[in-house]
Amino acid sequence: MKKLLLLLVLVAGLSACSLEEDTPQFEVAFLPVESLELPESMVPGHTYPIKIYYKRPDDCHYFDGFYTEKTNNSEILAVQALVIQDAKCKPLSTDEAEWAMYDFTCPNNLDITQYSAYSFQIFKGVDSQGNRIFETVSVPVGE
Repeated sequence: MKKLLLLLVLVAGLSACSLEEDTPQFEVAFLPVESLELPESMVPGHTYPIKIYYKRPDDCHYFDGFYTEKTNNSEILAVQALVIQDAKCKPLSTDEAEWAMYDFTCPNNLDITQYSAYSFQIFKGVDSQGNRIFETVSVPVGE
């Protein structure tokens, strides 16, 4: 009798477990920057709010912050989005760009005798061959 009860509990436990995931799966994508508002000039060590405009292509894309990759006097900047996989996406009802703020701190150790500007490589999209397109924008740096 104990063996039969143990077998029933085991069968019930295994049938209750699902090997399929019910949670949505996401992937990371980069959205093209439509435009941005940069300061006219910067001082090393100071922080500047940068307003970045972008468009989500559909309701499956959700803003997830910014992707940045920094070097001595430049930075790659892209809008990062999470995209729901295998979903029925609907176009957005508005063509208006959304915006988010990026707090940029000009590097404190930036040698202004060597670099007179800080450059941003702004992600603008992908060309027909799948190559990423960037627009370079430079902001003067001084004391």
